Amino acid sequence: MTVGNQISIAFKGYGKAFNLAFKRGYAKYFLYPLLINLLLFVGGMTAVGGLSSTAAEHFEMWIGLQGADFWGAEFLSGALSGVIWLLVKILFFFIFAYYGGFIVMIVMSPILSVISEKVEKEYLGEVDYPFNFKQLVKDVLRGLAITIRNMFFETLFLILTFVLSFIPVIGWLMPIVMFFISGYFFGFSYMDYTNERHGRNLRASVRYVRKYKWIAVVNGAVFSLSLMVPFCGVVVSTFFAILSVMAATVSMVTIESSEPVTI
Repeated sequence: MTVGNQISIAFKGYGKAFNLAFKRGYAKYFLYPLLINLLLFVGGMTAVGGLSSTAAEHFEMWIGLQGADFWGAEFLSGALSGVIWLLVKILFFFIFAYYGGFIVMIVMSPILSVISEKVEKEYLGEVDYPFNFKQLVKDVLRGLAITIRNMFFETLFLILTFVLSFIPVIGWLMPIVMFFISGYFFGFSYMDYTNERHGRNLRASVRYVRKYKWIAVVNGAVFSLSLMVPFCGVVVSTFFAILSVMAATVSMVTIESSEPVTI
């Protein structure tokens, strides 16, 4: 299959995913991101607040400021706590901005597995996957493992591209290269739900996605773009996670109905 065909299939997959999203029986799944966003917001604010207080307290003890009674000690302690609170928030923001997509996929793994299966049934009505809680748990754990694996490898590529970014000319291209690498790993995660359901182990899944890498790149790149929406990228991405897994499943159904897959 040519690169052009793969790119076309990936974009058409998103077109069909948008159509499916408005069909009866799919709208309810978009309530899940609302709950996830609420939990991430409350949990994130609580975690940042607790971490900031703990960090400030330990730092004050380290420099001997805790319990000090010299003039201005109270003001200095308050100012220090404020600075540490701000630094922790900034650090949290950068970590979440970069790894937010993977965090979204991890927390949404159970529902993404169910949606991928439902979409495949939509297109291949004769396929029947009876509900099995044990299999669902297995699918979720596999999704978690794949996401963590991809996050690890993407981090290695991030370090490499950061080093290469200091090379004139080549460095200018690194942000673009990293965007497509990120898209590949996101797309890989969304495609793996179908691979797992079709009995492909991790090695076979890797070979499959490498063979159809441009479908993975386009699928994941669209998800990456949703993360880049100013101020609310992570919120938007929770909804796009559903569309992305739907699009990936549609694309893979299209592949396997148009050519034999020998992976």
